[in-house]
Amino acid sequence: MAKTAEEAKAQAEATARARTVGAEQNAAVAGEEAFTLFAKALSQSSPTIRAKIAQQLKDAGIYRGKVSGEFNNRFYDALIEAEKRRAELATVIDVPDRYDFIESLADEGEGGDGGPSVTESLTLLTDDKAKALIDAVIQDQLGRKANAAEVARYTKLVRKAQKASPTVTTTQKVGGKTKVTTTGGFDAGQYLLDQVSGTDEGRANKVLGFYETFMRALGAD
Repeated sequence: MAKTAEEAKAQAEATARARTVGAEQNAAVAGEEAFTLFAKALSQSSPTIRAKIAQQLKDAGIYRGKVSGEFNNRFYDALIEAEKRRAELATVIDVPDRYDFIESLADEGEGGDGGPSVTESLTLLTDDKAKALIDAVIQDQLGRKANAAEVARYTKLVRKAQKASPTVTTTQKVGGKTKVTTTGGFDAGQYLLDQVSGTDEGRANKVLGFYETFMRALGAD
């Protein structure tokens, strides 16, 4: 049966709409697949790379967790949020690849003034360094060398105290500038001095010269 001009036109428009919808659906599916591959690649990459991405997402105000090299739920949720923003922007302009896009979000500093980045770091004494410092402090305070039991005991104590007092670094963008503040940390030498001098033997052998001993233990002249 012959179609009128209007019917033919309506059918052509319907076909065109169907093709457009189909193309959009295919593009959406392809985008989801590409993001899944991107996320999977990150999950298999080095902790250093993930930590860098996490910091960028935190600078952008998207990631709220502790910056680390872990691939956890918070990190994955932040990746999804960044992907949503990239997809929205892609509807009006060409967007960079996902790595560059996340970096651009960090450069914009969306979380800058109101959302500082806070990281914690720990520095634990090595066995050799702990023994040298313990020997130095006991020699200074008690006039003798540390025995094996004292080295083991004080090493355990000082490391436990170090873990409880990490160095906290706060990075915040203020007025277009990056402000870095470092607080906390742990003075292992002073801690050992307090521990050793507080013993019965220490009180009975009270002597001076801790700071000179501490500097020698650190290798200073």
